Amino acid sequence: MSSRNAEKALGRAQAKRSRRGDAAGSRRGLKIEHRVHACDFGGFHLTSESRASFENRAVCK
Repeated sequence: MSSRNAEKALGRAQAKRSRRGDAAGSRRGLKIEHRVHACDFGGFHLTSESRASFENRAVCK
């Protein structure tokens, strides 16, 4: 999977979550993916975690 494909998947996931929240009447409490990050194995992952939180966690390991 390429970075471009991961960004497109992020957009689709955000749209899906938004539609689900709108259908329920509120987006409150929904986990919404905000960014993409590369994993150690050459793939990409979607995450709702902030960049600062992710970097702090990665540094602590």
